[in-house]
Amino acid sequence: MGLINWARGFFGGRDRLAGEILEREFGAAAAASPLDAKNRRLWWDMYVNHPPWENCEVRPLGLPGAIGRELARQTLTEFRLSLSGGERAAFLNRQMLAAEKNFLRCLELGLCLGGIALKPCLENDRLLVDVSDFTPTRFDGEGRAIGGVFRSAPVQEGKQWFVRLEFHDFPPDRDGLYVIRNKAFYCSPDGFPAQPAPLECVPEWAGLAQETVIQGLHGPLFACFKPPEANAEEPGSRLGASVYAGAAAELIRQADEQWRMIRWEYESGKRRIYVDGVDAGQFNDEIFVAGPFSKDGNFFDVFSPEFRDAPLYGGFQRILQRIEFQVGLAYGTISDPQSVEKTATEVLAAKHRQYVTVRGIQKAFQATLEDLLLAMDAWCDLTGLAPEGDYAAKFSWGDGVLDDPDVRRLDKSLDAELVEKGLLRNWEFRMKWFGEDEQTAKDAVM
Repeated sequence: MGLINWARGFFGGRDRLAGEILEREFGAAAAASPLDAKNRRLWWDMYVNHPPWENCEVRPLGLPGAIGRELARQTLTEFRLSLSGGERAAFLNRQMLAAEKNFLRCLELGLCLGGIALKPCLENDRLLVDVSDFTPTRFDGEGRAIGGVFRSAPVQEGKQWFVRLEFHDFPPDRDGLYVIRNKAFYCSPDGFPAQPAPLECVPEWAGLAQETVIQGLHGPLFACFKPPEANAEEPGSRLGASVYAGAAAELIRQADEQWRMIRWEYESGKRRIYVDGVDAGQFNDEIFVAGPFSKDGNFFDVFSPEFRDAPLYGGFQRILQRIEFQVGLAYGTISDPQSVEKTATEVLAAKHRQYVTVRGIQKAFQATLEDLLLAMDAWCDLTGLAPEGDYAAKFSWGDGVLDDPDVRRLDKSLDAELVEKGLLRNWEFRMKWFGEDEQTAKDAVM
């Protein structure tokens, strides 16, 4: 199922699916509250660049998508994953390498929309990772989703549309058993379920069991990612929040409106020449304005006001910098770097803020990938896709933004100032920047 189609269906009908279907068909309640559903529709509208404040005059700049893409790019720039072990490890390594090409888009969506679900699907002796329309219904003590409903993409058979709901759960009254239920429904082309239908209506669903009970699983057969920041929109919720939720969303609205003012300044400040007695069709209509401006017919005046773009642009850049602060980006990432006048210490602090943001996302995404590997490993046990065996996963993320040469030069110059002031010893400086051991560094400065 395409990522954008998944998200469009997810945020277009998630609250309806939760409110009308889950309890009736599966006896489960969705974790999303009405406020959460409202917020997620807003995050989706902002992500696809059609926020509520869009109109004929205010044309959105696409900042939400840019923020998500930049954070995802910074997170995965140096990402490496390798698995070691026997044949099982080699098989899982091949599946993860195939899935890795979609990680950037998956992470971007998860950051912008407050979370995403990854589910392994069996296809021709391979495990494909599907980005699924998922409504969580149960969490464990650590806040990890362990139950919920997956909605398939709508499928057309003849003139009729069908959708399948797949319910996963660890029911507390089933002694650790894992339950999967499949139900088919007639639906509209956008995938909203209506009346129940036989699974056999869609040929590829005909072989699915209506209920499957599995013993011995240590986790769900899916993995959920959510941004590491707290959900300030609804602190009691176990669901994640968009990286541009809350104050950042309001600042994005202000940036879009400020950009409209800058555009209007250029539009309203266009040069005009007002003349008497001239057929305007003979000249450039964008410049000449003809009309009876005087009694003698000799009126000629040039309207060429001074643009006020500098203060408007400066205000626009300050709004962008506040957005960068709110979402954890370094100044100059989406704002104009030339507008950022900072000392070396302030530049380092901004870079460190972005580093901390990215490291938090990396840790959260690594936990998701570890859960995904557990789900894939369980699939191998259940289907015999690969021989039994252990695996060891090695994740490498790199140093990212703090390994920036400019940042390292600034950091080194600050340490040099500390040496001059007597706050850092020469041999300590050499140990840090020259990689020398303590004795070698001390001998060099004696």
